Amino acid sequence: MSQTRYLLIVVASAMSFAQILTAQPLQSANDRSRWETVWSLVERGTFQIDEIDSRPGWGTIDKVRHEGHFYSSKPPLQSVVVAGVYWGMKQVTGWNLDDHTTEVCRLILLIVNWLPRVVMLIVVALLVEQHARTEFTKFFVLIASCWGTLLNPFVSSLNNHFPGAVATLLAMFSVLKIVNCDDRRKRFYAVAGFGSAAAFCCELPAALLIPIIGGWLLGKGDRRKTYLIFVPAAAIPVVAFVATNWFVTGGLMPFYSSYGSDKYVYEHLGIPSYWSNPQGLDRNLDSPLMYLVHCTIGHHGLLSLTPLWLITLVGWLRWRLWPDDQKPQRMLLVIGVSLTAIVFGFYLTRTQNYNYGGNSVALRWMLWLTPLWLLALIPVCDEWGSRRWFQITSSGLLFASVISAALPGSNPWQHPWLFTWMESRGWIEYDIPPPPFAFDHKLWTWFSRLGDPQIDGDQSLTFVSTGSRLLGSDPRDTSVGESELTISTVRGLVSPQDQAGGVQRVRFLWRDRDSQPTESDVVLHVDRDGFEAGRKSSEFLRDAEGHRLSRNDILAAQRLITGLPQAVEYRPGQIRYLLTPLRPEKAFRCQRAAAQTLFQPAHASHPLRYRCDIWLCDELPFGVAQIELSVVDSESGQTLMLQRLTVSAARFGTESKTTD
Repeated sequence: MSQTRYLLIVVASAMSFAQILTAQPLQSANDRSRWETVWSLVERGTFQIDEIDSRPGWGTIDKVRHEGHFYSSKPPLQSVVVAGVYWGMKQVTGWNLDDHTTEVCRLILLIVNWLPRVVMLIVVALLVEQHARTEFTKFFVLIASCWGTLLNPFVSSLNNHFPGAVATLLAMFSVLKIVNCDDRRKRFYAVAGFGSAAAFCCELPAALLIPIIGGWLLGKGDRRKTYLIFVPAAAIPVVAFVATNWFVTGGLMPFYSSYGSDKYVYEHLGIPSYWSNPQGLDRNLDSPLMYLVHCTIGHHGLLSLTPLWLITLVGWLRWRLWPDDQKPQRMLLVIGVSLTAIVFGFYLTRTQNYNYGGNSVALRWMLWLTPLWLLALIPVCDEWGSRRWFQITSSGLLFASVISAALPGSNPWQHPWLFTWMESRGWIEYDIPPPPFAFDHKLWTWFSRLGDPQIDGDQSLTFVSTGSRLLGSDPRDTSVGESELTISTVRGLVSPQDQAGGVQRVRFLWRDRDSQPTESDVVLHVDRDGFEAGRKSSEFLRDAEGHRLSRNDILAAQRLITGLPQAVEYRPGQIRYLLTPLRPEKAFRCQRAAAQTLFQPAHASHPLRYRCDIWLCDELPFGVAQIELSVVDSESGQTLMLQRLTVSAARFGTESKTTD
C-alpha cells in the first residue's frame, strides 16, 4: 500500500477523531435510548430505564412499557457491550455519566466507534490493493470509503448501523481471503463467522449473511474448518443476542418487534406514549409508490443523497466486467445486489412503518450494506477509469456524495439536506400544523390568563427555577442558585376609575435563596380588556392612576411579562404533557408556545437570540405550567443562559393546591 493511501487513512481517521470530540452527547431519542440502558446497567444493575428516563435531557421516545417499567426498544446486546466499556472506563478514570456526561460519551465513542472506523479504512485499503487493477480505482474507492458515504456522520453517535457495516466488511474480507486468495488460515474462518453473526446482531436482516457465507465456504472452502470454526464463531454473537433478548423481554425477539402493541401504545402518569400519536415522518403518510420514490431518488434517496451508488448499479448490471479468473468477486456482486434487493423489498412491505428510519440523515436501515456497495465500484472503475469522461463523471458523483456526507457534521439525527430543501419549497409536508390557542386572542406575554374572574379571593402560581436567572437584557447579569417566582392577583382596586376600566393588579415576587437571600417585588396594573383582546404590553399596561405607562416604564416592565427584551408575539406549538412538582402523579396537558427575537445588548458586538418557551395549561390560574428562557449567541450557537421555571404550587382563591 502506497504512502499516499496511508496518508488518506490517517487524515480520515483524524477527522473522525475530531468529529467525535466535538459531538454533543445524547443527540437524539435513538442514541439516548441506548445510553439510558448503559447507565442503568452500570449504575443500577438493571435494564429498566425508569429513573434515568425521567431526568431532563435524557428522555427518549424509543422505549416500551413492559411489566410496569420502561425499557429501551433497542436490542439489549449492544448496550451490554457498551456498558462493559463504561464500567471499565469508570474504574480507571473515576468519571461517570451523571457528572461527566460529555467526556464519558466521547471517550466511549472513541473506543466503540473510532477504533472500528480505523480498522474499516485499513481493510478497505487492503481489499482494493488485492482486487483493484488500476491506481485510479484504488484511490477512488478508498476516498469514497473515507468521505463519500453516509456512514460517516454515524461515527459520532451510539448506534447499530456503523458497527453493522464494520462487521459486514470484516466478514466479506475474510471470505474473499479464503475463496479468492486460497488463504485458509483458521483466523479467517473465525472472523467470517463472527463478523456475519455480529452484523445480524446489529441489523436483523443481516441474518441472511450467515447462511450465504456459510454456504459459500462449504462449497469453495474447507468444509471441516467451516463446521469446526465458522459455525462456533457465528454461534457466539447469536447466542449472546438471543440470551440477552430472552432475559430482558422474555422472548427471542427484541422489543421493537412488538411495534403497534400495548408495549408501545400506553398511558403513564397521564402521559400517552409518543407512538399513540406519532409526529412528522412517523405519521406514515406516504403510499408505497411515493415511499419507493423517496427511498431511491427523493428526500431520503440512496441515489439522490449518495449519487456515487449509480456506479454501483452499473457494477451490478455489468458484473462480467470482472475477468473470468475472478469469479469470487463476481459472486460478491451477486450477493450485494441480492441482499440489497431483499432488504429494500422487505422494508417496502412494512407499510405500517413508512418513516424512512425516522429523523436521520440517511435511509439508515440500509447502511450496513455499504461495504458491498463499495466493492461493486471496483470492476467499473478498473474498466473505464482511464477514460476522461468517466474520470470527470465519477469525480462529480463522488464530490456530490462527499458534500452530502459532510453537511450533517457530527449529528446524524437530523433530516437530510435534500429533505430540508424540499420542505422549504413546500414540496413535502410531514409535520402536523399546531392547533390554534384555546383562547381567541393574540398572546404577547408568557402567561395567557389573569386568573379566573369567577373565583373569589386572590389567585397565584409559584414556580421553582433551575438554571441561571436572567436579571436584565444583558446575559452577563445573572444569578445562579435556588429561586422561585410567584405571580398573583391582588384584590382591592386602587381607584373607582380602575373599577370601571377593569384594571387588574398583578404581583410578581422573585425570591433568590442563595447565600445572600434577595427579594424582588413588582406590582403591575393590567387593563383586562386590552389583555384579553390580544393587544401589546404598551397598550394594556397602566399606572396606578389607570393611565398608560410612559415609554421608560413600559421597557422596564416588558422584560418581566414577556420574558424577552422587546415585545414579540407568541406562536402556538404542539400539545405536550408535563409532569410538575405541583402534580407529580399526573401530567398536565399543555400546549407549547414560543417567541424569540434578535437583540443586541450594549455590551455585545452582535445580536443575541433571546427565546422564551412556555407550556400553556388552562387548568391553572394564569394559564401556564412552565417557562423556559434562553439566550444564545447567534454567531457561535453557544448557549449563554438557560433557565426553566416549573409550577410547584397554586392558589385558587381561598383554596391552595399542590396536587390534583
